[in-house]
Amino acid sequence: MNGLKLATCDVALPMGGALPPEGDAPEWVHLLPNGPTVARDGRKFDLGDPAAVILAFEENGADLPIDYEHQSDRAEANLNGPVPAAGWITALAANESGLWGKVEWTATARDMIRRKEYRYLSPSILHNKAGQVMRLKGAGLVHRPALHLKALASEEDTMPPDAPTTKDQNPTGFPQRLAKLLGLGPDASEDDVIEALAPKLSTAAEATPDPRKFVPVEAVAELLQDRNSRIATMNEQAAHDLVEKAFDDGYLTPAMRGWATSLAKEDPDSFRTFLAKSPRPFANFFKPLPRAPFETIAAMGNDSNEAAAICSQLGLKPGSLNS
Repeated sequence: MNGLKLATCDVALPMGGALPPEGDAPEWVHLLPNGPTVARDGRKFDLGDPAAVILAFEENGADLPIDYEHQSDRAEANLNGPVPAAGWITALAANESGLWGKVEWTATARDMIRRKEYRYLSPSILHNKAGQVMRLKGAGLVHRPALHLKALASEEDTMPPDAPTTKDQNPTGFPQRLAKLLGLGPDASEDDVIEALAPKLSTAAEATPDPRKFVPVEAVAELLQDRNSRIATMNEQAAHDLVEKAFDDGYLTPAMRGWATSLAKEDPDSFRTFLAKSPRPFANFFKPLPRAPFETIAAMGNDSNEAAAICSQLGLKPGSLNS
């Protein structure tokens, strides 16, 4: 996102829900408190709209990585080879205490948290110049916290086990956005949204279409059928004319008529290409042979060489051509 800056908060975060057996890594972790926050190093951040951060995560459609000591955010660390993941943030939720994340830990990270080799989680965030948190980029297991929050091994139950997530139900997502579009307040319930929508949906369902803008489906279907029929008739006649001309010009024999007609209907351009490459091999097959005029034959004398040749070919007696 243009204009946003990356920051890692090195925050000590409590787990959500009851402590898992034997101090196991928590399923829910507290990522950021609501409202303005001052880090130990003096930086200021403001989680003024947790719903917007949750919505950005949901629209991204991908789990966010948790690494060790924010290696993913340091270019020099990435140059040394793959950066191992400690876990993945698979869902976000918000309540009065701030932004929470549901984590799937790796086996290695789970063991390290159980042995207290890592006790703190640090979110990686994108914020604007005013310090307002706009998007969560991921998180990292760290040793030194910056914000005044509880550690991962805390047993305080601050996150309800049935907290809504972006994969289940987001109480600060679509219903609130819809309520805003309908002009309702931020505390509008789902019943308020439905009540505001009902008249609009009823009006839309009962509205009579403007006859100047809409055409009955039956009329459109009839027009399309008539158009397709006319196009088919025109194509049939065009193919017939094309084949007949090719036949008269000596490109085809009678045995080729069926094939030529089918090709001319389906792909007239291919048929024209065939004609352009063909040398008209049958141009003289169906033309009548020339015949000598009767007067010319009659003028031949019986003793001429021509008359003798004709009599010989016809099996006539020499000298009987003009008899």
